[in-house]
Amino acid sequence: MRDIGMRFVEIFLLFIKQATEIMQKGILYLIILVSCATVSCGTLRYNKVYRYRDEFRDNEKAYTRIKVRPDERRTEVGSARVIIEKELSKEGTSVNLYFVIYRSASSFRTGFSGFLKAGDKKYELALKDHVWELRTKSEASVSGITTVDSSGIVTGQTADIDTRTWIEEKFVASLSGEMVSVIDGSAEALLRFYFGPIPATYIIKGKRLAAIKKVLER
Repeated sequence: MRDIGMRFVEIFLLFIKQATEIMQKGILYLIILVSCATVSCGTLRYNKVYRYRDEFRDNEKAYTRIKVRPDERRTEVGSARVIIEKELSKEGTSVNLYFVIYRSASSFRTGFSGFLKAGDKKYELALKDHVWELRTKSEASVSGITTVDSSGIVTGQTADIDTRTWIEEKFVASLSGEMVSVIDGSAEALLRFYFGPIPATYIIKGKRLAAIKKVLER
């Protein structure tokens, strides 16, 4: 009887193992599918140019979104998401850059000015409308445990919670007509900000710069 009991335990454990493998594969396929859909949707949002007529504000606008990582690595300051907007109205033409920069909770905020370099020209940028928000994200993972001893099969679960905290800093910078002309004739544009003693340099080129030039074109 003892041999029959142990055989039953072995068959039951094999069944659990196979069922777990099937579930893990199913979850993996689902994660891959969701990730592909998310990446596809995210790609559509960036480096695309949108134009529209705003009848409520009586103007015309063109804008694009870009996402760029800092040239510096392993610092408290992370990637930047920027909306570049050009507005045509009766009062004239204006170009604004709307920044969202991700940084660690222990980092310093940026100052009230940044810098633009395009070609061999350097400009100081006045930063306005500063806002920062503290973000927190918690992820819980649960794992099952199955053990066998002389008394039989024992199952249980363990739970782990991973919490991440970061800051989203937002501000706006305006471009002058000269800055726009210089960017239009350059192969890359460089943006530099200082978060306390920590510099963050964002180099814009390739498809990102091409999208910006389309927004800025006459």
